Amino acid sequence: MKIKDLAIRKKFILSFSLLILLMLTGGFIVAYLISKIETYQLLKNDIAETIIGLDRAQKTEKDFLLFGWKQTDFLENGNNEFTDNYFQQIREVSDQLNKKLNDVIVGEANLKTDIQSILLSISLYENSFEDLRKILQYRGFRNHGMEVKMRDYAHDLQESRTPEEQVYAYKLRRHEKDFMLRKDLGYHKKFNAVTDEFKAYVQTLSENLFFEPAYIQNQYNLIDSYQEDFNKIVNTEIIIGLDEKSGIMKELNENKSATIPRINSLYTKINDLSEKLRQDAQIVISLTIILLLFSVFLLVFYLRKTVSKPIIKLDDLVKKVLSGDSNAGKELDYESKDEIGSLNRNFKLMLDNLRENLKLIRDKNESLELKAKQDEIRSWNIEGLSHFSDLMKGNNSNVSDFAHTIISETVKYLKANQGVFFILNEENDEQFMELKACYAFNKKKYIHKKIEKGEGLVGQTWLEGEAIYMTEVPKTYINITSGLGDAPPKSIMIMPLKTDQQIVGIIEIASFQEFKLHEQEFLVELTNRLGSVIQSIKMQEKTQKLLEHSQEMTEQLQAQEEEMRQNMEELQATQEEMSRNQKSLNESISLKDFQLKMMNSLLGKVYEGILFINKDYQIAASNNYIVEELRYNENDLIGNNPELIFKTPLKKKIEALQNDPKFILTGISERQEAQIIDKFNNVFDTRFVMTKIEQNEEQFYAVLFNKKESEYDKRVLKHLFQAR
Repeated sequence: MKIKDLAIRKKFILSFSLLILLMLTGGFIVAYLISKIETYQLLKNDIAETIIGLDRAQKTEKDFLLFGWKQTDFLENGNNEFTDNYFQQIREVSDQLNKKLNDVIVGEANLKTDIQSILLSISLYENSFEDLRKILQYRGFRNHGMEVKMRDYAHDLQESRTPEEQVYAYKLRRHEKDFMLRKDLGYHKKFNAVTDEFKAYVQTLSENLFFEPAYIQNQYNLIDSYQEDFNKIVNTEIIIGLDEKSGIMKELNENKSATIPRINSLYTKINDLSEKLRQDAQIVISLTIILLLFSVFLLVFYLRKTVSKPIIKLDDLVKKVLSGDSNAGKELDYESKDEIGSLNRNFKLMLDNLRENLKLIRDKNESLELKAKQDEIRSWNIEGLSHFSDLMKGNNSNVSDFAHTIISETVKYLKANQGVFFILNEENDEQFMELKACYAFNKKKYIHKKIEKGEGLVGQTWLEGEAIYMTEVPKTYINITSGLGDAPPKSIMIMPLKTDQQIVGIIEIASFQEFKLHEQEFLVELTNRLGSVIQSIKMQEKTQKLLEHSQEMTEQLQAQEEEMRQNMEELQATQEEMSRNQKSLNESISLKDFQLKMMNSLLGKVYEGILFINKDYQIAASNNYIVEELRYNENDLIGNNPELIFKTPLKKKIEALQNDPKFILTGISERQEAQIIDKFNNVFDTRFVMTKIEQNEEQFYAVLFNKKESEYDKRVLKHLFQAR
């Protein structure tokens, strides 16, 4: 059997089977390539996570070098939260990379060497950090490691007998702190120079009989020990690196810097491989689409010849039959053995019956259309009158609003283009038609909004009392404006609004189309109902205006009289009271300001810092010393515990004051010693006293303190002054 003689259904099945086979072949190849791309994408994601993990480790390393190595748990144990996090993060990165070495895709892409190179860099980076951790613990900080004995020697030297020794000790202490802060070897040289001067001065004390040899030898030993410990710390700092370009810090940064480029290079290789596979997939997709399009074109051409053309030919025949061609049907192919041939043969049998019935069907349709049109017009009239009846009931409080609603709805319902609504008005015993509402109306054509009786078509309608319908409108009468330009209307209807006595208004409607008979009848019925409604609204407005005017005049007169009387009385009383209050207030403010300034000045000369604690054991207030010298701000202090500043818990001391007889009698505690901390974790020795204050029926405890070294400085200055 030839393909041409196959049934149409089999032709379509065979055609679409070939297309599906081609699509499946191309789809299988593309799916394989996409799976490989997804594998590379997963590998890229893992490498990106490795980069993120390494970034976290580097951030932890920076935090450790900033302040983590100064924490007590690290200085005592060699480990803390920062070191634990760093090693855990580095191990996670290394574990991720080691797992990737066993992936099949890594072997296929020859990426093992790159991953091993990255692992080596990470290992060197980890070893550098471990060396730095060990030497930082050995070095110590403040009360740990190498600094402990050195600070003890410094404090002993500051307790020397003579002011000169104390000055030298303070110089050494200052150079030591400057080096610790700035890592500048110049301060190391200054420290050694001051040490030599200090020793020379101690040597001169041997000539003074008041200084025993044991004291002088002890001073020598303290200076040497202080210098030796400081030099050890300086050497340790040099090993660590005075900046990021020397010592262990240089090695750490070099290893860290070498790791990132290698990871980025690996990431780029994976991305290139993935991109190549994506390009191959795009090529396969393009070839598949081209083959599909070519196959579709061939199939369409074949099916068009064997299926589409006969169907189109049959469709043309149907059109000829419907148009009344009596010769249609002779050119049909009756020889084909497929469904088209069968359809042609059956269609020829149907043609004779169809021609006989067409005339009967046409006659019946014409009668049905006429009846449907009459029903539609009747329904349109009923719905319109019902709609406008509802509008007349709901919008009857204001003539202008009512007119706008009616004219806009009328234009819309009639599908016209413009409309105006005139209402009869009287002024100085003269009647005129006043424009109250317009819809889609070019107002420039109406210079006057008032029309006299007999003026124009509107005035003529008012004069005669009859409707005017025009289908030949002069070009100068009115133009309808739209986005496409201006054009004259094709028809105009002007309808009077009547009551039993007179005409109370006029409606004018303009349209591009002629008004049909049922539309004209609708307008007549509508205007017959509007006249009485307009008259009723006008009477309501007039009555309401008279009532409101009368009420306003009465209320205004009463309110003005009462307001004037009250204002006079209140003004006189207010002036007298303000004069007395102002004088008393000025005297009170001046006295209180003077007392407050004197008390604050006196208290500042006795104590440097003042802290107020409320009953909930929270900081309630402080003086400027804590802000300026200890660097705390108000947000740090208010509502926080006093241990933010005092290393000594004050709560137990406050509770002990309740049973202290001296405190009960004098109201102030014994002077005690404690340590305070500024915002940068610098520790200072202080002496403080406490007292209790009541304010607004609430109790507060005030802690007043001075730094010990500040008190000591004052004693030294006093000694020098007396010596002179």
